[in-house]
Amino acid sequence: MSFEGSVRAAAPNGEPQVEVIPLGGLGEIGLNSMVLSCEGEMIVIDAGLMFPRPDQPGVDLVVPDFSFLKANEDRIAGLVLTHGHEDHIGALPFLMKELPGLPVFGTPLTLAFTRDRILEQRAPQPAYCEIRARDKVRLGCFELEFIKVNHSILDGVGVAVRTPAGTVVHTGDFKMDLSAPPEDRTDLYKFASYGEEGVLALLSDSTNSDVPGHSVSEKEVGRTLARIFREAPGRIILACFASSLGRIREIVKAAVLSERRIVFDGRSMTGNVRLAQELGYLVIPPGIEIDFYEAQDCEDSELVIVATGSQGEPLSALSRMAAGEHRQVEVRGGDTIIFSARAIPGNETAISALVNLFRHLGAKVVDPQAETIHASGHGHIDELKLMLALTRPHYLIPVHGELRHLHRHREIAEDLGMPRSRILLLADGQRVALSRDRSYRMMKSVPVGKRLVEGMRLGSPADPVLKERRRLSEHGVVSVSAALDSRTLEPLAPPAVSVQGVRYSDEEDLTLSVQETAWDCCARFAKGQGAAAIRSGKAADTEELLKRLRGDVRSVFRRHINRKPVVIVQVILTDPESPNPQRAVESPPPYDDVDGEGDGEG
Repeated sequence: MSFEGSVRAAAPNGEPQVEVIPLGGLGEIGLNSMVLSCEGEMIVIDAGLMFPRPDQPGVDLVVPDFSFLKANEDRIAGLVLTHGHEDHIGALPFLMKELPGLPVFGTPLTLAFTRDRILEQRAPQPAYCEIRARDKVRLGCFELEFIKVNHSILDGVGVAVRTPAGTVVHTGDFKMDLSAPPEDRTDLYKFASYGEEGVLALLSDSTNSDVPGHSVSEKEVGRTLARIFREAPGRIILACFASSLGRIREIVKAAVLSERRIVFDGRSMTGNVRLAQELGYLVIPPGIEIDFYEAQDCEDSELVIVATGSQGEPLSALSRMAAGEHRQVEVRGGDTIIFSARAIPGNETAISALVNLFRHLGAKVVDPQAETIHASGHGHIDELKLMLALTRPHYLIPVHGELRHLHRHREIAEDLGMPRSRILLLADGQRVALSRDRSYRMMKSVPVGKRLVEGMRLGSPADPVLKERRRLSEHGVVSVSAALDSRTLEPLAPPAVSVQGVRYSDEEDLTLSVQETAWDCCARFAKGQGAAAIRSGKAADTEELLKRLRGDVRSVFRRHINRKPVVIVQVILTDPESPNPQRAVESPPPYDDVDGEGDGEG
């Protein structure tokens, strides 16, 4: 069953039209997924994920809500992957669980990365269709041509899509590094040829739309690394993204020039290097790559260790080195640590902590602020202008970026003389129909959202469990267990109290205060409702007791340390003359009450 109004063959005036439908990646960095719809058929470009924010504890990944694609399953002709970064391929395993057998098009390296991700998630494998730059593919009413683009991962492409309504060009993630090897350079000629032919809409990468000038070349990074390798007196320990194979090429060149040998460390690093070598994208001269066993015979000045962990990931190779927990590497004075990657927003604190640990161990630390040891894979303002000048689109639709990036991209186009009316700022789920007569209409939005991945489970950002986890992390948890006489409800022993994750100066006194408060609460309840229940011959309402206990215990923490921990109370009703107790257990407080609203003071 398809989503109502999801496709139209023609505009009201009879002109053919193509719809642009973003499912993710507009208003955030990550989750990139775009749908083009024409004449009742659809293609999807990318299926990316994003990583959780600090306020999403326990969440492993965030993926788009693909319910729109599921609802239109019979209309989808195929999925195109522009390159192998997680924010473009990482959600594919979850989409495959919804749409098994979907044809997936990508370059050899991109599909190799994709196969690994799908195996890891134990998802159904799609129908893989390998393509290369300048290949053309017909999918229903769509004719696709793949265009080589340069990026921080190798084998990336943009895609030009000819439709009955006109040509839509999606740049993918790109930069214009004219110093890159010829096989890696952005195909400026092909983009220009489409500009000459006529582009109805350009969907263009906006990530660095707020960065002036032109991006740094990987060759310049290579020159800097070669100098550092040559001058460093001891071991080099370099961290970069495992997918930055162009960077790894430059590291290999620098190692050869400085007569050093390389050890690759970290599961994703060794796996990606192996894949790139098998496919011919990375050539390492014989004798340069060694393992840790062989490294024992090397002088410190002869060794480079290339590791994962540039973002301060707790279990990465670099973090284990800094913490003294790495089995083969003990960091010491004379070592040079190189962070050859930008800090992803949100990771600055973790990276800073690593830097401090390395400095404490006596190592020298080099980061991108001090040296040119990182180059972005996304074009700066001058490159975005050049893409617009080459393609000369009638409409610009900025993609891949936060709202500020999309707005800044619009300003760049306006600086080149493009009218604001032809620059369409969309949000996830917003749908625009572009007609052959170059008119456009905003259509009914489609359902979009984010799904949270926790192990094998998919959840929602509104999941009340997340709210409770945040509460636990901020205020801690207190559990109280009270044993009562099932006939009189009199407490039989001092309640057991456990306090976790709550900081206060005198643990014993506060725990004792909670215990006394719980005892008094139970005793008062026994004299009141408990006694009344005995007189009437009916069972006492223990739910009321549980509610009072929780409120009284929380009031202790509010008075003493101004905190509202999660309070779990348990009442055990038992007949002292019987060996088999009965239990009444309360789970944590209702999720709509985690901020303490409605608590009584006892």
